[in-house]
Amino acid sequence: MKNLPKVTIAMAVYKPNLKFFRQQLESINKQDYDHINLLIWNDSPHEFHCDEIVSKYITKFPYRILDNGQNNGVTQAFAYLTEAAEGKYIAYCDQDDIWKENKISVTVAFMEGYPECSCCHCECQLIDDHNHVVKEHYYPAGLDILNDIEYQKGTFLVKNWNIGCAMAMPISIAKAALPFPNMVFHDQWLEMFALTKGKFFYMQDSLLQHRIHGTNNSQTLHGVKTKSDYYRLKLNKEKALFVFLQNHLSYWKDYQKEGMWIEARVAYAKYPGLKTFFRMCQFIKVRPGVTLFELLMPFIPHWMFSKILSIIREEVRKFGIR
Repeated sequence: MKNLPKVTIAMAVYKPNLKFFRQQLESINKQDYDHINLLIWNDSPHEFHCDEIVSKYITKFPYRILDNGQNNGVTQAFAYLTEAAEGKYIAYCDQDDIWKENKISVTVAFMEGYPECSCCHCECQLIDDHNHVVKEHYYPAGLDILNDIEYQKGTFLVKNWNIGCAMAMPISIAKAALPFPNMVFHDQWLEMFALTKGKFFYMQDSLLQHRIHGTNNSQTLHGVKTKSDYYRLKLNKEKALFVFLQNHLSYWKDYQKEGMWIEARVAYAKYPGLKTFFRMCQFIKVRPGVTLFELLMPFIPHWMFSKILSIIREEVRKFGIR
C-alpha cells in the first residue's frame, strides 16, 4: 500500500446542512483507498466551525481545515485548496454528496492506466434531500461522443454540465491551471484547461450520489432574479471569460465562433433591434436554446421572466441539468 499514489480530497465548505455534511464525511471515511488526505476549505469561518464534526467522522486518514477569515466564493475556495494540495492526484469534493467506497480506488486505477489522462469524470446518480435517487445516470450521451476531443472543445465553453465532485486530475495539472477565473465555476475552467495538457476522460463507473437541491452553487442561473441580474451575472461574465481565455488557453482560437456569438448577444442586450437580432440569428447553432431565450428577453415582462426562471430551476431540480 505504501507505493500507491497519494490523493488529496479537496472539499469546500460553506454553511453546510449538518445532516448532509455528516453523510459526506462518513462516505469519505469509508473509502477503500488508504493513501488519502482530506483538505477542507471553510468558506464560512465566522458562521460555521467544522473542526468538531470533522474530527468525529474522519478517523482513518489525516485532514486539514483551512480558511483565511472570510468568504471567497466557491471558485476561489477551490483555488486555495488546489494551491495547498499535495500528492499525485486531486479529487474535488462537494459538502453534501455521498461517495461510494471505491470512488478513489477506481479513479486512481483509471488514471494510472491512462497516463495521458489530464482529468477524468465519473458517472453518478442524482439524489434528493431524502437520499432518493431521482436520476440513475448523469451523462447525457454515450462515452464515444463524450470522449471525443472536438465534441469536448465545442461543449466546454458554451455549456458546463460537468460537476466538480465527479472530477479528479493530476495535481501538477490542476496547479498549472491557477489562477482560476472568477467568471465561471472551478470545474468548467479545469475541464477546458485539461485539454491543453492531455485527454479528458469520462468513465463508465458510477462512483457517487450527487445531491440536487435548491441551494446548489452549481444550479442553472445561480443568483439571477431579474433581467439585469442575467446580463450582469451571466452574459457579461461570459464576455469577460472569453477575454481571459485569450491570455490563458492555448487553443482559444478554436472558440472564435463562440466569441462572436457572445459579442452578438452583448450587442443585442444593449440595443435590441433588427440589425442585432439578425446578427444573433447567424450564431443560433452555437447554442439554440440560450440564443432563442435571449432573443425573446426584451419582450418578456419582468413578472413573466421570474416565472420562467422558476420553471427552469424546477427542471434543474428534477433532472440535474446545469
